[in-house]
Amino acid sequence: MKIQHRQLEAFRALIDTGSVTDAAKRINVTQPAASRLISDLEHSVGYPLFLREKKRLYPTPEALALYEEVNRSFIGIDTIAEAARDIGNFRRGSLRLVSLPAMAMSFLPRMIAKFCQDRPDISVSMQIEGSQRVIQCVASQQYDFGLAELGTEHPGVTAKVLHDAPLVAVLPRGHDLLHREVLTPQDFEGQSFVSFGRDNPRRDQIDAFFVANNVTRKVQIEAQLSMALGNMVANGAGLSIIDEVTACGLRDLGLIELRPFEPQIPYSYRVLLPKHKPLSSLGEAFLDMVDRELKANAPQRAK
Repeated sequence: MKIQHRQLEAFRALIDTGSVTDAAKRINVTQPAASRLISDLEHSVGYPLFLREKKRLYPTPEALALYEEVNRSFIGIDTIAEAARDIGNFRRGSLRLVSLPAMAMSFLPRMIAKFCQDRPDISVSMQIEGSQRVIQCVASQQYDFGLAELGTEHPGVTAKVLHDAPLVAVLPRGHDLLHREVLTPQDFEGQSFVSFGRDNPRRDQIDAFFVANNVTRKVQIEAQLSMALGNMVANGAGLSIIDEVTACGLRDLGLIELRPFEPQIPYSYRVLLPKHKPLSSLGEAFLDMVDRELKANAPQRAK
């Protein structure tokens, strides 16, 4: 028994509409062609599916039983077609990303929530790691992409700059230095300063600026993460210099204030991609949204 898909389309359409003419319109064929498809199906199954009376067709009990099976099959195909459309429109699928804390603690949660608002059928998983570990995770090809501070020469990873933004100075609300639009090393003379730990690569870079300008700070507290430094500043522990995205997140919560710091200390956020795993359309859509958000808000961050 050889049954063609087109025959089943005509059969289903005829049961649904009750008319060969309407069935032909539904499947975009002529009426004679639809009638031929029905006749061929009856020949294939070996028994009549319709009673023909006064130029009308009435389904037999066998036809109605067959219709239940055919309809279930078409519902499955329709579901697959809908899923394919949703995937193409970035409304279905999964996304696994790994990020350094500077992006993951405030900015990315907001982006993920925004991305999922009108995509109820997607799933997003975010892992938080240091930049070196992000590189390893991406190289394992278990993640769609990573966000890190460091570039890499790892053979299994490609890197590109997502956003360049210098480090910024952060101050408690109401601090005396807020009247300054831009802070320089001299503004930190004698100030309590919350610093990165000594194994953080930014620590030496920041310290070098102050040493070069003969500025002495009171460094009493150290921590590894920008988020921790910013929260200590918010609680009056002193001033600090941290990455822009973390600083903006804390400022937007009303916890701290920020000012540009000069001379600038460069800082870049990078996208890391597994070299042998193409980025999905869903991943591209998410990174496009992140890129637009960073660019749109960049002029406001220095204020």
